[in-house]
Amino acid sequence: MADPKLIDLGPFTIGELEQLAVRVGQEIARKRATGRAWLLEHGTRIVETDAPKYQNPANATQTWSGKGKQPHWVEQALAQGKTLDSLLTDDIRPVPRPSGGGGKDRRSG
Repeated sequence: MADPKLIDLGPFTIGELEQLAVRVGQEIARKRATGRAWLLEHGTRIVETDAPKYQNPANATQTWSGKGKQPHWVEQALAQGKTLDSLLTDDIRPVPRPSGGGGKDRRSG
């Protein structure tokens, strides 16, 4: 793998860099989703606090938990007529919680 510090981004146009940022964000989201799926499949519980709930459709690296001040990209999207629901990310899902107390009915003793 090439050292990311050695990649010369100077020749890229702003548009190309923006496209690259989107692709990088998508790849990061894909790898996170794959990792989470693997962890859940192997019985590992995932606990995330303030996990991103919203994601900029134009730049997947920009996320927001829904808490605190809205980022500029959220304000812009809402001003353009989008809804918060349209910005929800499906890459990060809630962790399924186990139900019950371990399988045994303790009342039947």
